[in-house]
Amino acid sequence: MPDQEPRTDESTTGRKPPRFTPAAPSGLKRLWRALSKRPDTGHIGVGLLVGLLAFAAVVQVRADDDEALANARRDDLVQILDGLRRQSERLEDQVASLEADRRDLVSGADSETDALKQAQERARVVGVLAGTVPATGPGIIMTITDPDHRVNSVLMYSAIQELRDAGAEAIQILGDGNDSAVRVVHDTYFLGPEDGAMNIGGTMVEPPYNVVAIGDPGTLAGAMSFTKGIVSRIEDQKAQATVTEYNELTVDVLHEPQPHQYARPAPEDEDD
Repeated sequence: MPDQEPRTDESTTGRKPPRFTPAAPSGLKRLWRALSKRPDTGHIGVGLLVGLLAFAAVVQVRADDDEALANARRDDLVQILDGLRRQSERLEDQVASLEADRRDLVSGADSETDALKQAQERARVVGVLAGTVPATGPGIIMTITDPDHRVNSVLMYSAIQELRDAGAEAIQILGDGNDSAVRVVHDTYFLGPEDGAMNIGGTMVEPPYNVVAIGDPGTLAGAMSFTKGIVSRIEDQKAQATVTEYNELTVDVLHEPQPHQYARPAPEDEDD
């Protein structure tokens, strides 16, 4: 018989053979295996389902944003587009004016006089916004006839916000019912109506209301009259609203500013 290697096992040596323990793959190796592994049918189906859900969510969000414009009439869309164009032109004019002011100040020619004139002009502009000085210009008057006092403070506040968004630069509300008047500023609030009058900034105003707004007449009128807009919502309350455009209006009701309780001007930087 040929020579044979002696077999060493537990029966001959009395010792157990060593156990083989595979090394656990590292985190990077496990990641690479997961990425390089060919996806099966289940993985592909889950991926397609997630993609379809994401696409449906995006479409739904865009549909909600576009619903208001989609329901508007062609004339309303034209008015909105025209208002945006006019507002863009006004902003471009303001940018050009500010750049010209900066060049004048940087040039140093009559800088003190120019700075004083600009400060005075800005004071007038701020006065108009704060309601402390009269304002004049083109605009609209929206007359709201509400004998049953169905127009509430929420709807009136919505009308003011729409006017501001459309570029109204000065607003006042007149109450023909009790000959009252209020200049609308940034902190004007609306409550009621209660006992036939609406509390506007602390003044009780009785209908009919005349909302006077200075700005581009066509844009302001369009902001009030588009489909399902303010005029339509007022009519839904069994009240009446008419909008009239004017080439020249005056907002002369003045607001008495109250001292700030907490805010105060920040100190100037001494390094400047």
